[in-house]
Amino acid sequence: MTTTRIFQNGNSQALRIPREMRADKKEYCINKIGDIYIAFPSDDPWAPVREVIGTFPDDFMESRDQPSLDDIPARETF
Repeated sequence: MTTTRIFQNGNSQALRIPREMRADKKEYCINKIGDIYIAFPSDDPWAPVREVIGTFPDDFMESRDQPSLDDIPARETF
C-alpha cells in the first residue's frame, strides 16, 4: 500500500499524490466518508464504477451469508 501526506497549502489542506498515481485530468470531485477520501474525475464521475464492475468474479453474489430481514433489528428513528 502506498502512503502519502496531507500538508498545508495557503488556507487549504492538500493531499500529495505519489508519482506512480499521477492523473491526467485537472479537476476532480472529492467526498469524505469518515476518515476516507474518495476522488473521481468531475467530467466522468461513473468512470471508476465502469472500471471495477468487470473485476468481480461470476459467482460474486452466489455464496453470500445474507441474514434474513427478520433477523435484523429495526433502527430507531429520531
